[in-house]
Amino acid sequence: MGPPDVISAIVDFLLQIGWETWSIFKEASIFLLLGFLLAGVLAVVVPRGVLGRFLGRGKIKSVLWASAIGTPLPLCSCGVLPTALGLAREGATKGATVSFLISTPEIGVDSIALSYALMDPIITVFRPIAAFVTGVLAGIATNLWGDKRSAEPRETADVPAPPAPPDLSLLDPGASPPLSREAPPPARWSRVRRIFAYAFRELLDETVHWLVLGIILAALVAVLLPPSLIERYLSGGFTTMLAMLLIGIPIYTCASASTPIAAALVLKGLSPGAALVFLLSGPATNVGAIVVLLKFLGRRVVAIYLASIAIVSLAAGYVLNWIYQTWQVSPAATFGKSTGFVPEPVKVGAALLLIGLLFLSLRRTPVPDEWLRLRNWVASLTGVGLTLKRLRAAAAVVVAVLYVGSGVFTVGVGEVGLRTRFGKIVDGRLEPGLHYRLPWPIEDHRIIQRDRVRRLEVGFRSAGRAEPGERGFGRQGLTLAGPGFPVPPVGALTFWSTKAKVAEESFLLTGDQNIIDIAFSTQYQVSDPLAFTYNVADPDEIVRNVTISVLRSVVATMTVDAIYTAARDEVEGRVVRAAQALLDSYHAGTRLVSVNLLSVHAPEDVHAAFRDVASAQEDKLLIINRATTFAEEGVNLAQGDAAAMIESARAFKAEKIMEAEGDALAFSLREEAYRRAPDLTRFRLYMEALEQILPGTQKILRPGRGDVKDFDLWLLQPFGRRNP
Repeated sequence: MGPPDVISAIVDFLLQIGWETWSIFKEASIFLLLGFLLAGVLAVVVPRGVLGRFLGRGKIKSVLWASAIGTPLPLCSCGVLPTALGLAREGATKGATVSFLISTPEIGVDSIALSYALMDPIITVFRPIAAFVTGVLAGIATNLWGDKRSAEPRETADVPAPPAPPDLSLLDPGASPPLSREAPPPARWSRVRRIFAYAFRELLDETVHWLVLGIILAALVAVLLPPSLIERYLSGGFTTMLAMLLIGIPIYTCASASTPIAAALVLKGLSPGAALVFLLSGPATNVGAIVVLLKFLGRRVVAIYLASIAIVSLAAGYVLNWIYQTWQVSPAATFGKSTGFVPEPVKVGAALLLIGLLFLSLRRTPVPDEWLRLRNWVASLTGVGLTLKRLRAAAAVVVAVLYVGSGVFTVGVGEVGLRTRFGKIVDGRLEPGLHYRLPWPIEDHRIIQRDRVRRLEVGFRSAGRAEPGERGFGRQGLTLAGPGFPVPPVGALTFWSTKAKVAEESFLLTGDQNIIDIAFSTQYQVSDPLAFTYNVADPDEIVRNVTISVLRSVVATMTVDAIYTAARDEVEGRVVRAAQALLDSYHAGTRLVSVNLLSVHAPEDVHAAFRDVASAQEDKLLIINRATTFAEEGVNLAQGDAAAMIESARAFKAEKIMEAEGDALAFSLREEAYRRAPDLTRFRLYMEALEQILPGTQKILRPGRGDVKDFDLWLLQPFGRRNP
C-alpha cells in the first residue's frame, strides 16, 4: 500500500469517526439537554438539609429514602463521594450512606434521558430499577451485618477528597446562606438562573471530559469493532457478564459517559444484560473511591458494598436478558429508534447547542487528575511530555492534514466517479482507483455505483428496511445473533407479517372492471451516470412512478382471472419493455433489470367474496368434470361390451366352421380307411363307440381263437362302487 492509499485510509477512518460522533450527538443531544435541565431543577428545588433528616432514622427506612433520593440525582462517582461523606457526618446511617453511594452514580436523570435516546425503553426503565434495588440491598446488608463499632467520623484532612468536587451544598448549588424567616423569598428569575447555572455549568463541568471521552469511544467502537468479534467471544453468558463486571469495578466511568459505549457494544453483538452489568458496576465503583471508603467506613462495609454491586448487577443482567428473550425483542432492532418522533431540524439544533456548551465547558474546566496521571505515565514511559502548546500544534497539524487529505478519494470496482469544480463537471467518468481533488469548497466529487442493482418496493414497504448508504448511530442494521437471541429462520414469517402495505400504489383496475391488489418490486441499474445524477432529481421516485403507470396501463387491458393465474410472466415482460422505453425518453440514465409481481390478490374488503366466487367456480368445474368422467366411462364400457360380443360371435363362428371342417375331414379319412380294410375299420369304430358310450366301465376284450373279430366282451363294475 502506497502513501496515497495510507492517507486515503486514514482520512476515511477519521471521517467515519467524525460521522459516528456527530450521529451520536444528533440522536442524544435533545434528551441530554433535557436531562441536565431536570437535574438543575431537582438540585435547586430540594431544600437544604432535607437529605440528613430522612437518612438518619431506621435501618431500613433510611436506606429506602437514600436509594429513592439518590437514584434520580445527577452525581457521578467523584461528586457523590464528598456528598455521601457529608451525609454520614450529619448522622446518616452507614447503610443509607452506602445506598446513596451506589444508587446515585449508577443512574441520574441525565443518564436516563441518554439511555432513552441511544438505547430503548426496556433498558431505560430497567436500569433505574436495578440501581434502586442494588442500593437498597447493599444498604440493608450494611445496617444488618456491617461493622457494629460506633465509628466516629474522621477528620476531613484524613479523607482524601476527589479532585475538584462540585460544591453542591447538599444539592443546593450556588445557594446563599440560609434565609431567615423575615427575609423575602428569592426572585423567580434568580432561581431560574441558578437552575441553568447548575445544569449547564457546574454539572456539565463535572462530567464534560468524561462525556466527550465516552462519545468518542462509542464512535471508535462503532467503527473499529467488528460484530463477529463480539458475537464470537462476548455474545452472552456468565463469562461475559463477569468480564464486564471486572472491567467496570476498578476503572472510573461516568453514568452518562458509559451509556453511549454500552449502546455501541450492544449494537455490535454484546448482550444487553452484560451491558447493564457494565452500566451498574462502572459508575458505582472505582479504585480511588474504594480507598476512601476503606478509610472511612471500614473493610467489612466496603466488602458488603462491592459484593452487593457484583451480585445484584449479575442478577439484573440475567433478568434483562430473560426479558428480551421472552418478549422476543432484538436489541439491534430497538436501540437508537426511540428518537424517531423528534424532527430532524430539532436534533441538529440540539446537537449544535450541546457541542457549543461542551466546548465552553472544556475551556473553563481543568483536566481531570486521572488524565494528568495518565499523561505523566505516558511521558515517563516514552520520554515525550504532552503540554497544552504541543497539543494545540498537533491538533492544528491534524486539521491541516485532514483538510488537504479530504481531497483523496477512491472509486471502487463497479463505480464511476464525477469531479466538479464550483459545480461545473470537470471529469465525468473517473475509472476505479485512487483519485485526488482540491479540498472543499473548491472541488467536490460524487461516486455512482453503476453495477449495483437497486431495488424499489411498490405497493408495500419492508419493515425496518434502511436505504443503502444510510448511516448513523442506531441504524447500522446489525442483527444480534448471540446465544439466547436467535435470528428467525428464513421463511418463518409470512409475506405481509413483515411488510407495510401502501394502498394508493397497490390497488389497480383490471380490464373486466375488477380491483386487484398487487405488490411488486422493481430492480434497476445505472446506465448513464451523468444523466442519472443531473437529469432527474430523484431517480428512485421516477422509476417508481413510471413502473406504476405502466403496470396500470397493462393491467387495464387484461382480466383479473388471467392476472391471477397464467399471465404473470406476460405482465412482467410487458411492464419492463414499456417502462424502459418511457425512461429512455426521459433520459433518466437507468436500465430496468426486472419487475417481479410478489403478491397478487383481491382487496381485503372483498377478499372473502372473491374466495367464495372462486370456490363456487371450482365446485362447478368439479361437478362438470365428474359428469364428463361418468359419461366417458359409460360410453367406454358400452363400447367394450359391444366389442366383446362381436369378438365372441366371431370366435363362435370360427369354432363351428373349424369343427365342421374337422368332422368332414375325419369322415373322409374314415371312409378311406373303411375302403382299405372294412372289417378292421368296423371293429375299431365299434370299440370307439363302446368307449364313448361306456366311458366309466371296465371292459375286458378276449380275442377268439380263429379270428380277431371273434372276441368276448366282459363288462366289470368300476372300482369303489357297491351293488345297490
